[in-house]
Amino acid sequence: MIHETKFASFIRRCGSGSIDLRLVVLVVMECKFAVAPRNLVGSIADNALVAGLADLNQYLPEGISVNIKGVDFSDIKAELDAAITARIAEIGLPVDENDPVIKAAIQHAAAQVSARLQQDGMGVTEFIWRSRDDGRVRALHQDHDDQIFFWKAPPEDGAPGTAFGCRCSAEPVFVLEDLPEGATCERLTAEKLREVFPDADEERLRAFAEELDAVIDIGKLDSPEQLFHFLAQAAIEMGPEALTVEGFNCPPEGLRTTFDSYFDAHPEEAEQLGRTEDHDADRQGIANRVYGGRYGNENPGDGWRYRGRGIFQTTFRDNYQAMTESHRKLFGEYIDFVSKPELLAEPKYAARAAAIYWLDHDIPVVADQGISQGTFNQVRRIVNPGEGRADREEHWNKVEGLQRSGILDNVCEFSVSHPSFSST
Repeated sequence: MIHETKFASFIRRCGSGSIDLRLVVLVVMECKFAVAPRNLVGSIADNALVAGLADLNQYLPEGISVNIKGVDFSDIKAELDAAITARIAEIGLPVDENDPVIKAAIQHAAAQVSARLQQDGMGVTEFIWRSRDDGRVRALHQDHDDQIFFWKAPPEDGAPGTAFGCRCSAEPVFVLEDLPEGATCERLTAEKLREVFPDADEERLRAFAEELDAVIDIGKLDSPEQLFHFLAQAAIEMGPEALTVEGFNCPPEGLRTTFDSYFDAHPEEAEQLGRTEDHDADRQGIANRVYGGRYGNENPGDGWRYRGRGIFQTTFRDNYQAMTESHRKLFGEYIDFVSKPELLAEPKYAARAAAIYWLDHDIPVVADQGISQGTFNQVRRIVNPGEGRADREEHWNKVEGLQRSGILDNVCEFSVSHPSFSST
């Protein structure tokens, strides 16, 4: 048994209490540790699912993934959790996936995941033994290399990945068209988002597709209904170019329509600040007038500094502060959006902020009622309560084709890039 140091014991207690460290003078170390072994175990275990799924997806066409929904991994997960927990107990400190013992356990579990998906998910009965082409492959496995085996009758020493340190994998033998219904699903790609944002550049669409995939599970976008309503609102809020920063490039009439609460009382400023044939719009002037002096925007320029950003247009300093706290709680990462408001315009944080808003306002419950104009209107009233009935009618006419296109019918209901055992 390895005896723990006081410092190791402190870490194992998740930073509970304090510990004295003798440096030049005696100090009490500030509690900066938030080690949560249960969460650590789960996050490391998910890497096996990532590896196993990625191993199989290389054999599928681009944009297609093996569907992990409905496949039971509970025994694999329990075995891997036990291995990780035992390793943590053994060394007395948290470990990561690069620890040699954990790495071997993940590789073994990934092979089990691949085998389970092939048999239970894809209905595959045969596999090709593939070994890495290097001198570290054991002789027996070299003999198996490139041979076809039945899953029900693997080699005597087991299927690829069964033996410790096996440098091998099982390539599925299948015909895509013959796979059972539901065995595969479609990734949320830039090509699909082109239907939503027809004028956005390709790089921007790829970035959004990647980030939306990352939050599809945690943000409860994991059904065709939820994803439709989310993207329908995103299409309205960001426009065909998928813009994530409020522009204010409005003519006087547009200002009076959009910001009527201010410009109805100051009609002359609409003419002065709005875009006309004689001058460009004074965008900063508009933002500072319509957003200044409320919801935390107390300093000069705050209206422009905390203008609408992200998919659902986070606005005002108070809301940027709230987003900072919500982001830390949901994603475990502290980002000060008050001091760095421009980050909310980046696809990564725009997608995360939208997911936070989606959850905070219980929109998934509304979206689950189905794809209809009535449900769309309910969601719209939550996202932009200031709009009138005529506006919602116009917006519905613009987005209802998204349903008819069928591009969301078979989108994967989990993050393909970051799958989690909890989403299976």
